[in-house]
Amino acid sequence: MKRKINDTLLELICGILASGAVIEIIDLVITGVYPQFSGLRFLFATGLWIGIAVAVVLAAHMYRSIDRALDMQPKDAEGYMRRAYLLRTVIILLAAAAVHYLKFGYVMAYFVGVLCLKFGAFLQPLVHKFLERSGK
Repeated sequence: MKRKINDTLLELICGILASGAVIEIIDLVITGVYPQFSGLRFLFATGLWIGIAVAVVLAAHMYRSIDRALDMQPKDAEGYMRRAYLLRTVIILLAAAAVHYLKFGYVMAYFVGVLCLKFGAFLQPLVHKFLERSGK
């Protein structure tokens, strides 16, 4: 098992965290402008950051799954990737159920946090350029 984190995975995680921070700032601005929403601030933030944590775990699992599948025969790799995808889907749904039933936060904010995986994928080229300029 590899101990060093892949640069692309690191950039993806940075993009996930950056997009989550932007969404959190937007939440703080909205709840600051509209005081009637200030009571929702904590539940939104906890749901969002739980979703972001799940997105980071999903990104790491996806990287690990792809890395393993590349060492397999094509037919075996296809089945392995289907099982890995199913596992990630189950993780998303179980975490959403936990957020909802245990009242950790808002489920919709949780799903916005999970969507930060997609936002992070779109931001990855920009994060790559930024990290290359700053010299990591």
